[in-house]
Amino acid sequence: MLDWLATTRLRPVLTVFGLSGLLALGACGGGSGAPNNPYVTPPETPALTVAPTALTVFAGVPATVTVTSGVAPFSAFSSNSTVLPVAQNVAGNSIVLLPNKVLVDTDVTLTVQDSAGQTKTVAVTVKDSPIFNALTFAPSGNDCGTSLCSGQTGTATVVATGPGGSPLVARQIRFDVVFGPIGIMTSNPASPLVQTLTVATDSSGKAVAGIRAQANATTQPAQIRATDLTSGQQQIADFTVVNSTVGTGSPLAVIPGTATITSASSTTCSTGFRIDYYIYGGNPPYTVASTFPTGVTLVNSTVSASGKFFEAITNGTCVNPLTFTIVDSAGKQTTATLINELGAAPPVTPPSALLVTPPAGPYLCIDGTGPHNISPISVTGGTPPYNTSITGTVPALPAGDTVSSSPAIVAASGGTFAVQFAGATPTAAGTVVTVQVRDSGTTPLTTTVPLTCS
Repeated sequence: MLDWLATTRLRPVLTVFGLSGLLALGACGGGSGAPNNPYVTPPETPALTVAPTALTVFAGVPATVTVTSGVAPFSAFSSNSTVLPVAQNVAGNSIVLLPNKVLVDTDVTLTVQDSAGQTKTVAVTVKDSPIFNALTFAPSGNDCGTSLCSGQTGTATVVATGPGGSPLVARQIRFDVVFGPIGIMTSNPASPLVQTLTVATDSSGKAVAGIRAQANATTQPAQIRATDLTSGQQQIADFTVVNSTVGTGSPLAVIPGTATITSASSTTCSTGFRIDYYIYGGNPPYTVASTFPTGVTLVNSTVSASGKFFEAITNGTCVNPLTFTIVDSAGKQTTATLINELGAAPPVTPPSALLVTPPAGPYLCIDGTGPHNISPISVTGGTPPYNTSITGTVPALPAGDTVSSSPAIVAASGGTFAVQFAGATPTAAGTVVTVQVRDSGTTPLTTTVPLTCS
């Protein structure tokens, strides 16, 4: 009886002591993972960082700012959303900028914030794009509507403007074929079609490149690109090449249409001067005939494919003009002419030696940064004008790379020309490019100059 009373009276006291012990253990840090444990260090918040912290962008040209550290998700805010709109909620860690058109350089602050409340600012300068939405393409004819017929030509036009819309004169614009059965036309008979060409804008800020579609090309899309070499800004134009083999849809074309050779003598017309006539369009093969067969030496009177050429070599006969008739396999025909005429000057004393002087080497041809031109190469002596050409390379250039001389005809002694490379595959060190120069004397002088690529 006494034991039961003692036990009953002591039970509340033991309960109080038990609770006190548990509280004491909690105060001393007992128990793993207790919220008040002074020995557990909370994780540090990573600092918010972005790259770059300052950049220059052009209207209409995308740019990217990257969040490199911080607590996701991130937000972005523009101090001038009219000029530089941005999406407030950032997808991932990349902020894409697409500035609107501006008339003057405009500074905008981009603020980036993470979910921990940290912020970083990026100083953005928005510049007017010199060729903003300015690249257009138009076919020369309307046989295929707004598309380009196979074998026909068109023009790519871009207008470069500065602040306030003022034209940018002598601005270097590079035209590139991105894809499609097309080429960019040049004035160089040795290389009439290229895949890239740089053109300077005229007094109105306009740069124009001629575009030719391959003869009988299948219907397919094509794309060209214009790049302002000063700013790096680019524009793209898309169009369609339409297969057209009917008589009016794929006309024959010959480049050049007329070649004129004027002798340095007033008594004798040119001898041994070579002109290459390139044929495009129609239905190859083509047959070439001359109205005065003995007035010129004709090479390749049958041309097998579009884009290939026949060759006329003067033989001292004066003609004005001599007409070549070109007929394709479907019966379509066109003409080209050659004029070989006397000069106005009286006979002169024998010319001095023909001398070709290239610049000091080493010569960069095509390296990892792209093609380079070797210029200026001067021509003196002999009898102008001079005919320039590339006779070959050892070893042969990589597939897709080309080399040509420009201009193909140097008008006067002391004039210059360049050896132009096109393509992207680097040339091997030690590659030798052989340049041939021929004058217009009665007894032509010819010299060759090897140029060794570094």
